[in-house]
Amino acid sequence: ALGQHVQEAARLAGVQATPLLTYMATAIQANGREVPYSLVAALDLAAVGAAGALDDNTIAINDWAARDLALKPGDAVTMEYLFWHDDGRMTTERAQFRAAAAPLAMRGLAADPDLSPRFPSITDADNVSDWDPPFPMNMKRIRPKDEDYWDQHRATPKAFITLNRGQALWSSRWGKLTALRIASAASMDPLRAQLRKTLDPLTNGIAVVNIREQNLSASRGATDFGEYFSYFSFFLMASALMLAGLFFRLGVEQRASEVGLLRAVGFAPASVRCLFLTEGAILAGVGALLGAVGAVAYAALVLFGLSTWWIDAVGTRELKLSVAPGPLLGGMIGAMLAALGAIAWTLRGLRGVTPRQLLAGQAGAYTPKFVPGRAGLTAAISAALALGALLALPGAGGFFASGLLLLIAALAFLRHQLTRHIQQRVNSVASLAVRNAGYRPGRTVLAASLIASATFLIVSVDAFRRDPHAEIKEPPIVAESARPLYYDPNTAEGRAELSLPEMPGVRFHSFRLRPGDDASCLNLYEPRNPRVLGVPASFAAQRQWKLDAPQPYGSIPALADANSMQYVLHKKVGDELVLPTGQRLRFVGTLTDSVFQSEVLIAESQFLKAFPAAQGYRVFLIDAPAGRHAETVEQLEHALADAGIDAELTATRLAAFHRVENTYLSTFQSLGALGLLLGTVGLAAVLMRNVFERRRELALLTAVGYSPGSLASLVLRENLFILVKGLGIGFACAALAILPALSARGSALPMGRMVMLVAIVFTVGLAATWLATRAALRQPLSSALRSGG
Repeated sequence: ALGQHVQEAARLAGVQATPLLTYMATAIQANGREVPYSLVAALDLAAVGAAGALDDNTIAINDWAARDLALKPGDAVTMEYLFWHDDGRMTTERAQFRAAAAPLAMRGLAADPDLSPRFPSITDADNVSDWDPPFPMNMKRIRPKDEDYWDQHRATPKAFITLNRGQALWSSRWGKLTALRIASAASMDPLRAQLRKTLDPLTNGIAVVNIREQNLSASRGATDFGEYFSYFSFFLMASALMLAGLFFRLGVEQRASEVGLLRAVGFAPASVRCLFLTEGAILAGVGALLGAVGAVAYAALVLFGLSTWWIDAVGTRELKLSVAPGPLLGGMIGAMLAALGAIAWTLRGLRGVTPRQLLAGQAGAYTPKFVPGRAGLTAAISAALALGALLALPGAGGFFASGLLLLIAALAFLRHQLTRHIQQRVNSVASLAVRNAGYRPGRTVLAASLIASATFLIVSVDAFRRDPHAEIKEPPIVAESARPLYYDPNTAEGRAELSLPEMPGVRFHSFRLRPGDDASCLNLYEPRNPRVLGVPASFAAQRQWKLDAPQPYGSIPALADANSMQYVLHKKVGDELVLPTGQRLRFVGTLTDSVFQSEVLIAESQFLKAFPAAQGYRVFLIDAPAGRHAETVEQLEHALADAGIDAELTATRLAAFHRVENTYLSTFQSLGALGLLLGTVGLAAVLMRNVFERRRELALLTAVGYSPGSLASLVLRENLFILVKGLGIGFACAALAILPALSARGSALPMGRMVMLVAIVFTVGLAATWLATRAALRQPLSSALRSGG
């Protein structure tokens, strides 16, 4: 690419640029003779004065070498050379030519030693015997006349072939040219100007990087966990606000006579509302202050956990708590305003209550009624919106939006069903319990929503946990070397070069590596320049990875682990990742729970074109017989210690990834535990209030012969109905909301763990319900029957 740019710049500047490719031939042979270790230049043969038919089979040899070979026009000439393959093998190759019509006179371009590029330890050596080449060389083949040629002509090529033939023989991933010869001109200024316009530093691996800006950008982290905490906390905050509204409503109902007295002595309804809002503001302010202190303490506890018992998740103890006053104050104000909004909404219920009713303690009087269609319509609209969010919104946004809308739809449908139960006939204790739950549908739905929100959080977060004992899909051993290895360890020759012992049953899959940033969850910083692996064609074919399909705009097809792509690189299938050096990688698929979470994968053929400077192989997946994994790791690390090899079991590396993921999920799940606590408190509060309001009803049931056990069963069934509904709604909504994410990761619903978690939540709720039932029924009911209230 660089040669093409220079040629174009020379053309525009009106300067002649001759492309050439120079190579070292180990021997030029003809007529039973040979000239050893000669430089051969591939270029336009007419430019060096060759005569006759000049096709790709023609070789023009200078007169010094022609005399040595006793060469005549048209003689057969064999050129022998060493060729270094991309897999590290060096082989001896031969090419056949026909001698040109006449030897080349050593003058002009044919006598220019600068046709050969400068090569340290060769072109700067005083004698041929002083050469120190990177290829094997038999110094016994060097003759005195070869030393004489070097003394007189240095690196002047002894033979010339066409550029097409030279590129066919010697092209590599490094390119097709070794030099461009620029013809002399009166001034080189036009060429310099054109080069500045034509050359693109980025396409030639030169880029200007603002290190400070790059580091600051990376320090923001790969994933904004504050965003996820906000999402999960939304359900917790909504539950807390509903619970606050419930408690405030119960407090207003208990203070109904006080409100009635204030109204009776002349206080306007607005003044009474202002009084209660002021009380609520004081309580909300105290609560916000305590909440801010609790938030700082919770953050400190999480950081302490990440620095101690969760140290494997972050790999550092250099974590410090930073509390910014702005966000903390904003959170306090937001919490206060939300609490006051809940209180104001609750006070709306007092507008239609007369002072006489309030003095009689009838603020909580309620007449159940069935409004057909309203709750059902709400459920249908919310379900439709939830389906749209599942299909349209990507990532976390779709998960949380669909989860919230599904909860709203399910709870609206529950209210619809509760109001229908009021119209149904009672024929058993169980049906009476269900009917009682529908007597106050708003209160019942609120308690169920608290349980549903907690269940949703706990179940949905746990569904993303990784099983540390899951089946390994890749070879059992993964290794990486500090320096590249050039030989194939699957062959006897390669093992001999690498000093590897015989390891029966062991097979290596070798990958090329372009170093860069770790793209897995083990990296706390945002990867700006991720590691890239070149995947061998045989390995990709075994797994049916389509890494050679042409992409738009010359992009390189790439794969990445689903978690790394979504949460670290913030990409999806079809997106492009532009590397700092200009290469464009287009994601054409994802891997599920892969050992390649730290890298982006492309085909080896594409890798060689995009990153020619990345030599050899540095990453290896290794198949080994069962029972010999640990032994194979030990053999590799001992034999390849000089290469800085680090080998480990694939299961160990995956466990490190899983440990980090599960740690983050545990911190999110703790919010669900707080939600469960709120839900059980709310359920107990609803139970206690319902029993208090229905003392006359329970006393009447006692008077007509119901035993205390029957009353306890009735109350317990009523609240179990709320608990089971909340659990069912939370479980179903969580399962539906996480399906797209699990499908993208190629995972299935972990039904076993989800059912176990629901069972735990049910047990906690059942215990709270039973304790609240016992406490509520300990109150004497006969006095309520005698007093009429």
